[in-house]
Amino acid sequence: MKTPQYTITSLILNYLIKYELAVADINHYPLPEKYKSVLHEKYDAEDTEKLGEIIGYPVGYNKALQIQRGQEQPSQRKNLKIFTNFRNVKDFINSYGLTNALKPSIELSTHINKILMKNIADDWDLAKLRGFSEKPNEIYDTWYKFRDFYPNVDPHDYFNDVFEWVKNGKDHNHFLIKLGILLYEFIDKAPFLAGNQMTAILTLEILAKNYGYNPDNIFPYAKALEYIGEDLTSAFKLSKGKHDLTMFLEAFLYAMSYCAIEVSKEYKETHIKKVRNQGAIEVLLNPRQIKLLDYLAVNFKVARNKYTKMMGISFMTSYRDLQDMVEKGYIKAKGQGRGTYYISAKESSEGDVFLDEIA
Repeated sequence: MKTPQYTITSLILNYLIKYELAVADINHYPLPEKYKSVLHEKYDAEDTEKLGEIIGYPVGYNKALQIQRGQEQPSQRKNLKIFTNFRNVKDFINSYGLTNALKPSIELSTHINKILMKNIADDWDLAKLRGFSEKPNEIYDTWYKFRDFYPNVDPHDYFNDVFEWVKNGKDHNHFLIKLGILLYEFIDKAPFLAGNQMTAILTLEILAKNYGYNPDNIFPYAKALEYIGEDLTSAFKLSKGKHDLTMFLEAFLYAMSYCAIEVSKEYKETHIKKVRNQGAIEVLLNPRQIKLLDYLAVNFKVARNKYTKMMGISFMTSYRDLQDMVEKGYIKAKGQGRGTYYISAKESSEGDVFLDEIA
C-alpha cells in the first residue's frame, strides 16, 4: 500500500506525544487487579453507553453498566443484543494475544464482525465482505452514507494490503497515524455487508492493544470517537475532497489523545490514593522504598535478597531500608531467617495466611 497524502502538523505531533505519555503513565503506575478491574468496568460501561449514542440507540450509563455486568433483564436481551455482542467482542479483545491464530488482517476484522452482528444481521450478511459496488446494510451504522463506490477493487486483497502496511510498512509512519488511516479506509469503503462502524472501532482497539498502544485494552475508543463524531465526519469529507488526510488525522488523534489522557490521569490518581495511600510518603520514604511499595502492590511479597538485587544496593543498605519501612508501618516482615520476606502492611489477615502457606 502507498502511504496516503498527509502533513505532519504541530497538532499531530502534540497529540502523538500526549498519547504516548499517557500510555507511559499507565505502565509506570501499575494497579492491583482489585483496583484495575473497577476502572475497566467503568470505562467499558462508558464505551457501551457512547456506543448507544453512536448508533442512535441511547441506553444511559446505568443500563450500560448492567449490560457490562451481564445483569440485563431477560425480557430486554433481544433489544440489547447489539450491546451484549459488543461486550462479547470486548472479552475477545481482552483475551487476544500474539499467539492467537488470527493475525492482524481482514480475517481478524471478519471474526470481530461475526461476533458483533450475530443474531442481528441476516445470516447471509453475517461476517461477509461486500463488493465495493454493493450498498451496505445501514443497521446501527451512521457512517454508511460516507462510503464511496470502488467496483473494480477486491475488498479482501485491498484491506489485507492495508493491514500489512499497518504491521510492516517501511515508511516510518507513526503507528497511531496508521490506525487513523485504517479508520479512514473503513469509513470510505465499508468492507462488510453490515456492522462496519463498530467493527472498525473494535479493530482499532485490538490492534492498539496488540502493539502496546492500548494497555490492557482500557481505552474506550467508542467513547473517544463519539466525543468528536460530527467533527470527525466533517474532517473526513474535507480530507476526501482534497485527497489529503491531514485534517482527518488531526481530528482522530485529538480524540485518541484526549481519551488516553483522561484514562491515565485516573489511573495515576488511583495508584497514588489507593496503592500508596500515604499523605507524606515522598517525605517519609526514599525513592527505593517508594518503588518497593509499587512493587508490592502488584507482586504482594518480596525477599530481602530480591530487594537488594532490584535496587542494586548492598545487603546492609537493603536491611536498613526494609527495617525503616517496618518501623514506620509500611510493610510487615514474615517468616524467619533466610525465609524472611516482606508484605505490604495493608494486606488483610487472610492475605497473610495465604502468603504464609505459599512461602
